Amino acid sequence: MSQNDLFLSLLRPAVLHILRATGFQHGKPSAVDTIVDLTARYLTLLAERTAYNAYLNHNDLTPTITDVRMAMQDCALLVPTMTAGEELWKEILRKPLEEYNADTGARQKEATRRDNEDTADVTEFIQWVKGDTNQEIRRIAGTYKPVPTNPTEQLDQEEMEDYLNTLMKKHSKTGVESRFQGTVLGVPAEPKTIKIEGGAADSIEEWCRKTRERAAKAAELQENNNPPKRDETREPTEDVEMEME
Repeated sequence: MSQNDLFLSLLRPAVLHILRATGFQHGKPSAVDTIVDLTARYLTLLAERTAYNAYLNHNDLTPTITDVRMAMQDCALLVPTMTAGEELWKEILRKPLEEYNADTGARQKEATRRDNEDTADVTEFIQWVKGDTNQEIRRIAGTYKPVPTNPTEQLDQEEMEDYLNTLMKKHSKTGVESRFQGTVLGVPAEPKTIKIEGGAADSIEEWCRKTRERAAKAAELQENNNPPKRDETREPTEDVEMEME
């Protein structure tokens, strides 16, 4: 299984649960594969735009929240209320903050109002994700935790697990920690010494050490067999005066 197939296989259950949460109970495999492929392409595009903005803004591939927000706008995930030109003219024409009275708190209120206005699209997106529209999706994913009203609901909330852990425990007979150790689904595996059979060295580290020692001895032997040539200096010759007849 290639790396691309692995990521698509991990994305497929998430897409199926999202479709189930939105009301789709069954569908053709070709339609599901198409939706999974579109989701993967969109996530790839979002990641590529984020890396591009990070490299363009601060010449570094480590993105910031600003790079992610610009990528979300490029991919039409966030729709700004104004264009870039309108925002520029609004910033030029509006009253500077220094002209507001700081003693009465007007400057702080105006700064807060402008910050809320600038991040209105992000706030709406967060409210949409955490709102009632996606409540069923978050419940299936295991991220939605309703407030328990009785002991039974409180016990159900403590025993609630996301679908991935439930699926891993269902197909694991020896335990999740041992079966999925060293994979993307489990904990990282502890480094172990790899022994080489049929050779002079017992491990890769010993083989590397012996290889470096042989290379150093070969270089030293070659240097001793081929001593550096000394540059012979000639004595300065005297000018010979030519007698002209």
